[in-house]
Amino acid sequence: MTEGKQLTIVSVRGPYGDEAPFTLLRLAHAAKEKGITLNFFNYLDSTLIGNKGQVPKEYPAVEKLFADVLKKGLKKPKADAIACIKCTDSRGVTDTQTEGVVIGGLYDLAEWIAESDKTILLG
Repeated sequence: MTEGKQLTIVSVRGPYGDEAPFTLLRLAHAAKEKGITLNFFNYLDSTLIGNKGQVPKEYPAVEKLFADVLKKGLKKPKADAIACIKCTDSRGVTDTQTEGVVIGGLYDLAEWIAESDKTILLG
């Protein structure tokens, strides 16, 4: 992949159960350095990744790291994030997503997959 490409990352794991969110963030930083446009689709427990106000005792706050990637994405290459509405509603986090995370659905994911050069599922 090179500059001008688009990558969609689908995440399904929560922020602190394993290394998946940190792998997602390392991958995102590496892709942005190469000029790749990123789409994040947070599904199931990964909708908690963008939940504001995390104060973990033993780990860095994933939400802050995720927000950092999204803020850097305001410039080219872009980074967009959608959290699944059904998943955020069932977890009570629809209204507490970090800035830059949009609430959407599986139709949005389908569009991203169709538009992307590659799609990766982390889960």
